Amino acid sequence: MVTSSFHKRFIEFCELNSHCRALELETGSSLNSETLNSWQETLDLLKDCYQQSRERELVAKALVDPYFPLSKLRKLNVEQFAAEPKFADLTENVLAKIVAEHLLKWTEIFLSIREDLAKLDRTGQVSGMGLTGSPNENLPEAGWCDYCGGCCEIRGGPPEFTGSFAPPGRWHAYFSGDGCEHQRFCPFLFEYFASSKFFCSIYQVKPKCCWVFDRDECEFLQNDVAREQARL
Repeated sequence: MVTSSFHKRFIEFCELNSHCRALELETGSSLNSETLNSWQETLDLLKDCYQQSRERELVAKALVDPYFPLSKLRKLNVEQFAAEPKFADLTENVLAKIVAEHLLKWTEIFLSIREDLAKLDRTGQVSGMGLTGSPNENLPEAGWCDYCGGCCEIRGGPPEFTGSFAPPGRWHAYFSGDGCEHQRFCPFLFEYFASSKFFCSIYQVKPKCCWVFDRDECEFLQNDVAREQARL
């Protein structure tokens, strides 16, 4: 694995991907060939950090998906991760290796959930939206929620799903936080076109502990985060 240039390539892809997805949302159509080629070249450089063809294929397949939570990974598993005191003594290459391995594992988890949803959610009854990948499909109405995804920045919770819904077995491990090491947010949290707007991909059948999180809990969490930032 090429670790010496991983961070640089990762950030470059994040920046260009955000720009390209914004253009898609603005125009409601696919990118022009010049912009698409630049985006593809940046993606190729990132995936070439991985030596095995299967790894490169997984990374490429996940990162071209408009719902992959890249902004959350960048924030929690790259920027904040490297700033944590317990990782202060690690070299840049060691940190890059950990981040690269986590990105790879997260692509596996994301793609497995996407595969499950394709079987379970053909009409949006699980996600609350069709997940068509089209910029013309808007996020569902959220009322007071602003899609920040802060409530889902947790390693995991009790995987007690509601009603008669029987989730795929691996979902229990994913939600409980056992999907991978250094898990910093819920793997069912998807991002809408790299816009830093996040939504629950299993909203209609989410576990019981998620249903009890309402507006009051959201406001308390946001105020708590604001107080923490004020101390910095």
